[in-house]
Amino acid sequence: MRANILKVLWLLGFALSPAWASHVTYLYPIQRTVPAAGLTQVVVQNLVGPITITTTAGDSVELTVIVHSAGPDHAFARTLAHQVSFPVTRIAGQLRITGTYPLDHFRDYGYPMMKSILGIHGTDSNVYDGKKIFIRSAGSSKAVELWAEIRLKLPATLGLVIRNIYGDVTLRGAAQPAAAPASGILDAFTGVGDFNVYRPEWDSVKLETDYGTVRFTDGVGSSRVINIKTDNVGSTYLDLPRNPSLKVITHKDLGFLHNDITAAKFTKNSQGDSVLQLGSGLAVVHVDMSVGSLYLHPAAGQ
Repeated sequence: MRANILKVLWLLGFALSPAWASHVTYLYPIQRTVPAAGLTQVVVQNLVGPITITTTAGDSVELTVIVHSAGPDHAFARTLAHQVSFPVTRIAGQLRITGTYPLDHFRDYGYPMMKSILGIHGTDSNVYDGKKIFIRSAGSSKAVELWAEIRLKLPATLGLVIRNIYGDVTLRGAAQPAAAPASGILDAFTGVGDFNVYRPEWDSVKLETDYGTVRFTDGVGSSRVINIKTDNVGSTYLDLPRNPSLKVITHKDLGFLHNDITAAKFTKNSQGDSVLQLGSGLAVVHVDMSVGSLYLHPAAGQ
């Protein structure tokens, strides 16, 4: 059945032509709510598109996916969008949310929010679900415009794993300090994309991007151990509240260290890393950058 639907796409007029005569977009929503009882971890995997995570005090995992597609007419765009699904699978204490794309028929995907980082636009080949794929600019004659925007709400006590090939990741904790000590573990990767983090509620945070920046917009929240890695190109921004209490340990190949918070200076440890102690250092932030700089700024309103 799936193969027949894809044949219809071609009959509706799709071809690798220089440009479509018209451009029609289509949005396909997917929603699921799963009780959090018995869960310890949520795993999210997506090919292309932004991911927004919000931790809550609730007792369920709430998933909203907006699949975006485009084509020469409504029928094409609608048919294309419905080729993407997000099955939710529960295995023991783990909940897996996996984006499934028509990879057997399309290996080139257009995305309207492409980044240009030292000439890198995302066209380098990637592997998703065991298949080689390319992310290209929307409107590319080689690609179908098809991507998914993920919004996920989950209790702060659950661990979270994110694997994204292309797209920004936003992580939002509570507006007020957590009532209970943080306990969850976050492990997030996006190939090309930025991380924007607001008051995280996980005890341990690991963020990695090949091409993109990492920004904590209001301190480090409830987290005690944070590991940040920008593999190729990308800087790190820590916007901190008044009188921060943390230790920052930085390794970089090419870049600068900026401290606009205090008069404290970075020092070298025995491994050759740069260390900055702010306050009692209850939280430790490890920053590993290839080409990028570290910026310590006052948070908004400080």
